[in-house]
Amino acid sequence: MISRSHPNEKGSSLAAGGTVWTCLTRTLSIFSFVLLLKTGVAHGAKTDYIPCSESCNGGDVNYDLVASIRIMPMLNYTYKGRTYSSPSSSDETSTFMGPTMRVRPGQSLWIKLSNNMTEDIGPKPPTAQDYWAMLQNPGEHIKYQRYKRRVSDPSLMKVDEPNMPHGFDTTNLHLHGLDVQVHMFDPVGTHNPDAPHIGIKPGECYCYKFHVPDHHPGGMYWYHPHVHGSTAVQMWSGMIGLLYVEGPLEEELAHYGITNTQEFVIWDPAFKHVDKPTHNLEVDEFLMGQTTLSKVHPFLVNGVMNPTFEVHVGEVLHFRILCATIENENTFIVYPEGKEDQPWKESALPFWVIASDGVTFRKPRKKNIMVLSGGQREEVLLKFDQPGRYVISQQGIQGMQFFDMRGHPHDQILATIIVHDAANQNNVQTLSYPTIPISDMEFTPGYSEAEDIQAEDIAGSETIVFSMGANFDQTPFPQYYINGKAFDPDEAAFHAQPGEAREYTLINANHNAHPFHIHVNRFQVKEMGSELSVDTYPVLESVLDFDPHVWRDTYMVPPNGRTRIWVQYKNYTGKTVLHCHFLAHEDTGMMATLFIGKKDWVFRMREHIQWIVGCTLGVAMASIVFFSRQIGRQGESYSAVSMNELKSKVVD
Repeated sequence: MISRSHPNEKGSSLAAGGTVWTCLTRTLSIFSFVLLLKTGVAHGAKTDYIPCSESCNGGDVNYDLVASIRIMPMLNYTYKGRTYSSPSSSDETSTFMGPTMRVRPGQSLWIKLSNNMTEDIGPKPPTAQDYWAMLQNPGEHIKYQRYKRRVSDPSLMKVDEPNMPHGFDTTNLHLHGLDVQVHMFDPVGTHNPDAPHIGIKPGECYCYKFHVPDHHPGGMYWYHPHVHGSTAVQMWSGMIGLLYVEGPLEEELAHYGITNTQEFVIWDPAFKHVDKPTHNLEVDEFLMGQTTLSKVHPFLVNGVMNPTFEVHVGEVLHFRILCATIENENTFIVYPEGKEDQPWKESALPFWVIASDGVTFRKPRKKNIMVLSGGQREEVLLKFDQPGRYVISQQGIQGMQFFDMRGHPHDQILATIIVHDAANQNNVQTLSYPTIPISDMEFTPGYSEAEDIQAEDIAGSETIVFSMGANFDQTPFPQYYINGKAFDPDEAAFHAQPGEAREYTLINANHNAHPFHIHVNRFQVKEMGSELSVDTYPVLESVLDFDPHVWRDTYMVPPNGRTRIWVQYKNYTGKTVLHCHFLAHEDTGMMATLFIGKKDWVFRMREHIQWIVGCTLGVAMASIVFFSRQIGRQGESYSAVSMNELKSKVVD
C-alpha cells in the first residue's frame, strides 16, 4: 500500500508557517514600539548630560557653574555646606551666593553645571522612623484635625516614596521667571511625556542651552536648584544666584539722577550648631527646617544679619529685592529707628515700586508695606528728607502664615539705613539727586498695556486646589496635595496650548500660606479673597492688595482663600511644572506636571499604554493558536487506499 501526500500539502504548510511568522514579527514589532514609547526612544530621546571634560560654551553668553561643598564665614560661625560657585571662586573668601549672570534679549545663554558635591555632609534624608519619632512628641500644638491617628510602630507607616525628601546631593538648575525653554526634564525643551527630571549626580555635568527672546523684559531674575525631594535642603544651604536680563531701566534711572543701586536678597536658612574640626555650622535636618524649629533660623539680607546701607538726604536709594525664602513670607516696611512697634499706616515711610518679578512699570506705584513670598522680586525707590537711622522691618506675619501659630516667622529687623546730612559732606558735589519727583518719573514698561490679557482671550478655566493632609500614619507628614493628589512626575495633571490664555482659580483649603509659581510663563492676578479677617491679621490687607495689570510669575494664595489668575502661555511647548514655592511643601508633594502642546497620537497612546499592551498580547496569542491549528489540519496525509475505504463504508 502506497501512501501519498496531498500535492499542495508542503507548500500550504510553508505558507501557513510564514503567515504565523509574519503575524508574530508584526505583533512583536508593535509590542516593541509600545515599549519604546514607554522608555521615550520612540520620541527621538536624547540628553543634555555631557562628559565633564567637554565644554559648554556655544552661546552668545556662557557660564560655568559648580555645585560644591564649601567652607566660609557665616554669621559668627564657620559654615560648611552646599553652595554654587564658579571654577575660579575661592572657597574661603567668596560669598555664599553663586555668580551673578547677565544676558541681553536676543542672546543665547549656555550654562555648564558641574556637580562636585562628592563629600559626605549632612543632613541625611528623613526616614519613616524619623517622622514617626517626631509625631510622638511634635513639640508644638498645631491646630488641625488629625484624620488618621498615630500608629504604634514606624514599620506600620504608609510611605509615599516619590514624595519623601531624598537625593540631597543630586542637583539641577531652574532659571526662575525667565521666558525660556522648559528645562525641568531631560533634555531641555523635551516633548516626551515620560521624560525624567534632570538630576545631576555627583561627578556628572549638564549643558543647559537657552535662547532669550528678543522681546524679553529686562529686569531681575534668579536661579536655584529644583530636583524634587532636595530643593529645600539645597536652598537652605545657600544654592542661590542672581540673573539679570539687561534692559533700559538702569540707564533711565541714571537719567533721572538715580545711581545708588543696591541688591537686597532675603534668605531664611535653617542651621544647626556642630562641633567639628573644620566648622561649627551646618544645615539642619529637613524636619527641623520644615517646622521652623531650627535653633539658628534667621532672616539674612545678602548673607548678613541686619546689614547697613548708607544714603544722603534727598538722594534716591534703589533696592533690587529678591525674596529667596524657602519656608516663610516676610514684610518690607521702612520705619524711623525706634518706631517699628507702631502701626505702619501711621509711622511707616512710603516707597515707590517700579518693577515686579522682572517686569518694569511705566509709572511708579506708591506703598508703605509689601508682603513678599519666596521667589518674588521687587524693585523699589526710597528717598529720605531727614538724616538719621531707619530700619526695614519684617513683622506681623505670625499667626497668619501657619494655623495661627505665633512666633513663626519671628519679627526681625532686616536691615538698617543710615541717612547722612548731605550739607555736612565733603563730597556733596559728587552726589546725584533726582531731577524730578519720583511720582512723575516714567520708564519703559516690560509689557505694554495693549498686551494685557482680555476676557475674550481666555480659552478655558480650571480650578487648582492646594490642600494639606494630616494622616499621622503616613509619611511624609503632613501631606501636601494639588487637587487632592501628591506629585506624580508621570502624570500630566494640566494641559495648555502655546499662545493661548487660560484662567486658573487657585484655592487654598487650609490656614497656611502657599506661594504659587508656574514655570516659564507669566500671569495677571484678577481676584483675591480670604475667609480670614484683616482685623485679626492686619498684614493680610497688603496680601490682598493686587494690581490686575501687573505681570507676575509667583504670587501668594492667601490662607483659607483664593487667587484667580489669567496665564498667558508663550510659544514654548513641552513638559514643565507648577507648584507651591514654599519648597518643603513642593518637595513633599505640592507640585504638578504641566504639558504645553497638542496631545498628539504618541501622547494618546501613552495614556492608554496598558490597554494597548493588553490588546497587542491578546492578538499575538490568538494568532499563534489560530495558525497552529491551521498547520495541524493541513499536515494530515491522505492516501488512495484510505479514500477507497471511506467510500466503501459510505456504500455499505
